[in-house]
Amino acid sequence: MRRLIFLCLGFLCFIPVQLEARKYFCEIKGTSKALSAGLKIVFDFGESPVYSIWNGLKSKQKLVDENGKEIDFNSMVDAANYMSEKGWNFQQAYTSFYEGNVIHHWIFYKEADSREEVGTGIMTKETYKQK
Repeated sequence: MRRLIFLCLGFLCFIPVQLEARKYFCEIKGTSKALSAGLKIVFDFGESPVYSIWNGLKSKQKLVDENGKEIDFNSMVDAANYMSEKGWNFQQAYTSFYEGNVIHHWIFYKEADSREEVGTGIMTKETYKQK
């Protein structure tokens, strides 16, 4: 009987443990473009600063396609639809002010096992240049 118990406990040690996916977050920030219509939209994945001392939101945080060409979004909703297509979920929205400009903040999350998995299909201008 003891052998059977030890044998069962031994098998339990070999059962693979499935790690739980964790949440990763992204913040879409949008502000009015200087001297033109529309919004400047950048994506903050928490890997580098998105604000510049000289001109507000950094352009290197804009999304690019596989050829490095900037992806233009018509609105915050357009950017949200893009993120939704990539498997991201809407969490929260709010506004703030930076140097007299209104900044729209939309927070998204995605559950994944790793940072590499969560970034599949999404690339900022900065990460494209590092590639």
